[in-house]
Amino acid sequence: MKALTLSVLIVGLTITPALSETMPKGAAPVTSTDISSMFGGRTYTFKEKGANGKTVNISWFLGADGKMLGYTGNGPSYAVGTWTASDGKLCVSNKWKGSWGESTSGDCQLWARDTKNPKKLYRAEISKGGDYTAYKPILKVGDSISKEIEALKRKLK
Repeated sequence: MKALTLSVLIVGLTITPALSETMPKGAAPVTSTDISSMFGGRTYTFKEKGANGKTVNISWFLGADGKMLGYTGNGPSYAVGTWTASDGKLCVSNKWKGSWGESTSGDCQLWARDTKNPKKLYRAEISKGGDYTAYKPILKVGDSISKEIEALKRKLK
């Protein structure tokens, strides 16, 4: 029993510092409850480098029910999937479709907040190396991308 407890403790200590080493000084992970209330039922738009190396806007509608829709003019393409929140993480799992074909993907963004100034947020993209940068998410209440997705679906038929 002591060996099992020690091994669990060692595994826990091994995983936690990897995230906290890159977190800005004075920051703490955003709670799963705060991530859910910040993003749930909203369209979240951000910039990301596409496969061609160009920076593009990507929009995710993150439904309060855990469903996710995605859209980008790069391609253009759309996604259908799910999203989850855990302490410090916003993750999506989805299937993208475009004129280029289909692909399945999953991605997580790490979120932290300044403990002295809770309105100051930091984001890190695990797939991009995990470095935190100060970030203010662009959020709109409701689904603002379904019209583009429906138009693209008709175009792709």
